[in-house]
Amino acid sequence: MLYTSISRIVGFYFLIFSAVLLLPLSLSLYYQWSNDPVFHPQPYVTIDFLYTLLISLLLSAILLYYGRNAIGSLFRKEGVAAVVLIWLLTPAISSVPFLTSGTLNSFAQAYFEMASGFTTTGSTILYAKKFNDVGLEIPIERTIGGVQNTKYLFYGTVKPVRDIKTGEIIKEGVEAVERTLLFWRSLTQWLGGGGIVVLFVAILPILGVGGKVLFQSEVSGPSKGTVTPRIKETAVQLWKIYLFLTAAEIFLLLVTNDDLPLFDAVTISFSTLSTGGFSIKNTSIAGYHNVVSEWIVILFMIVGSVNFTLYYFVLRGKFFKLYETEFIIFIILITFLSLFSSYLIIDSQKITLAGKEDGLFSWGQAFRYGIFQLVSAMSSTGFSTIDYDIWPYTAQAMLWVAMFFGGMSGSTAGGLKTIRLFMLFRIAQYRIESLFRPENVRLFQVGNWEVDSSRAAMVLTFFLVAAAASVFGTIFYIFDGVDMETSIGLVACMVNNTGMSFRMAGPQYSCAFLTDRGLFISSFLMILGRLEFYSLLALLVPAFWKRDS
Repeated sequence: MLYTSISRIVGFYFLIFSAVLLLPLSLSLYYQWSNDPVFHPQPYVTIDFLYTLLISLLLSAILLYYGRNAIGSLFRKEGVAAVVLIWLLTPAISSVPFLTSGTLNSFAQAYFEMASGFTTTGSTILYAKKFNDVGLEIPIERTIGGVQNTKYLFYGTVKPVRDIKTGEIIKEGVEAVERTLLFWRSLTQWLGGGGIVVLFVAILPILGVGGKVLFQSEVSGPSKGTVTPRIKETAVQLWKIYLFLTAAEIFLLLVTNDDLPLFDAVTISFSTLSTGGFSIKNTSIAGYHNVVSEWIVILFMIVGSVNFTLYYFVLRGKFFKLYETEFIIFIILITFLSLFSSYLIIDSQKITLAGKEDGLFSWGQAFRYGIFQLVSAMSSTGFSTIDYDIWPYTAQAMLWVAMFFGGMSGSTAGGLKTIRLFMLFRIAQYRIESLFRPENVRLFQVGNWEVDSSRAAMVLTFFLVAAAASVFGTIFYIFDGVDMETSIGLVACMVNNTGMSFRMAGPQYSCAFLTDRGLFISSFLMILGRLEFYSLLALLVPAFWKRDS
């Protein structure tokens, strides 16, 4: 194992990451020196982002010094180790402003929030603190029914913002968090969705041949194909497309909603195209009360779930690429599941994210809210416009299944990916046929590559590992005091990087009820799912760290 090579790569990464930190630092300086305090009642966090920048630079300097004698090439083991270390360390550095500003009280909470951001999961620890009449903080109580009732007693994580003169609460929950921190949350999702390592490869040509190893460890899906012969050029083209689509969503949101501020349009777009789901409103997208904005978000959640290489080919007039098997299956699946889940909630109770009863779903309302929530689940975005936690069980089951399905390979979406589902179906089909036609040799193609026995074994292993992670994750949550239904929803949320969950982690709540143990295991599951299991699990095998003979 070439530790100096790993140190050199990670050191260069954090040098570039320090440059990224200049964005929230500049925004915080703007709020502090050029903004009306009435518009920004929270304490400023400029010094906190400066601390973060300095820590990132210090870490970079230490790693670069240790790796100063590294060889130029980067081999597969070193590339995998570098990518995993980047994903483990980035949330830790990014959590600094939440801790030093006092926004969050523990490292476990801050790490969870940032891991959720960079993995584009979208689950949050942020939840309003509650106080009694004399101003003392009180715990929040909630009971989840079942065979055995589970009572939760926990504290909120975000202090409310009060009017200086009257002492009345003017902002609470997510909306009480300082605006630069809200921007930073959304930016982490945007960076994670585009691939922080892919961005690194795109802007650091010094990597040379090692860039291919990093790229393949980062990109999702069973196929790691590129759109150009050179990895660096591929990374650049993918990020150009990502930037263009982000700008397009910001533009459409602004021109269709005069009441939507630029700050909100930017953060929504960051969280939508990355299929992340962080919102700066307590009631998520529902807080904007605009149907057109919701449909634009639906469109770009789907756009983010499509393999980005298809956009590259379409922009060059190669429309025949849209006839790819995975794309057709994905469109059919998301259309059918959206319409079916919408049908299931017609005439059922409608409750808003503010907890208010709002009658029954009409046909039009059912399709508006049903399509939004299903697309949000299957794209792994996690936005909400309604309390789906009280929907009929059949509709909730559709959402849960869609969370596992996910989007296409090479997209920003999480989940198992459409192409793997197709491959698993074909493998099972041919295996069953072999029972009564053993003489036939059946092979099939996905795109331009043939699925041979080794690829089939990789797909089957992937499903085995995903199932094992889900089972063990569920068991851990239950042993940590979480009820069964919440545990099942949490695991689907974390492993698939979806952000949606049920019961205690439902749309009206957050993950503030989890213990520090629960937060760390959730962070591990999020990163495990984002790296699609193999890379992170490889580091846990002792033989990985042994010197090759």
